[in-house]
Amino acid sequence: MSRVRIDYVEVLEMFLWGLDKLMCPTFNNLLAGYEEFAHRPGNRELLRRLERQGLIQRQGRGQNASFSITETGRQRLATLDPQRAWSLPWDGCWRAITFDVPENRRKDRKVLWRALRAHRIGLLQRSVWIWPHPLEPIVRRIIKAEGIPECFCGLEVRGLFLCTNEEVVASSWDWEEIGRRHHGYLKQAQHLISDAKSATELAELTNLARRERAAYEYAFSFDPFLPRILWPRAYRGAAVEERHREFRDVLGKRLSSVVATKNG
Repeated sequence: MSRVRIDYVEVLEMFLWGLDKLMCPTFNNLLAGYEEFAHRPGNRELLRRLERQGLIQRQGRGQNASFSITETGRQRLATLDPQRAWSLPWDGCWRAITFDVPENRRKDRKVLWRALRAHRIGLLQRSVWIWPHPLEPIVRRIIKAEGIPECFCGLEVRGLFLCTNEEVVASSWDWEEIGRRHHGYLKQAQHLISDAKSATELAELTNLARRERAAYEYAFSFDPFLPRILWPRAYRGAAVEERHREFRDVLGKRLSSVVATKNG
């Protein structure tokens, strides 16, 4: 494992594993699951930094101290929420944008492509991008953030001819790659859940949580989280989310069990 700084999000997520408060020894044993924690002096200040930023709060001192996440800390956790996205209603209207960037502004064109891809907007063909939800606010944020002069034409399409919604969805996103990433997670999650059930050390659970988190984020890294009515037939996003929740449930129960055993 590379010796890099620990991501504060990983630490904050520990408070979502089932224990509202973490005693100092428990916290230190969990952090021991990160190899880099012991090798980077800056990481020793991690808890103090999180405390100063108002993301966690401490009660007590020394080995008797306990830590809990604050409301600010909960808000800082930018966790994926596929269920919320999938449950958004669709009004039957496609929002499309097209833009014409001259050849001498090729750099701007690449910036636009990257920004639209980052927002998971679908590419229907060449410079025609499509999305099932309001698109104008996203485009305006991109224009403002990248400093690119407006060169867009926005459209709202409520009726299609010569193609179906299913064909639009199939053409606008790389479902083959999305499917590969879903499948990879499902295969890996099976082993992670099994390992979590048999873990006996807090550091083991931390390491498993890190691996699962990375696999989960990668599984959904290309996924546009379309409303359920637009899902392709072979879409396995729901199975990924179900497995993720199962892992978190096992993780929380095992954490409580290991802590109780060590405290007993």
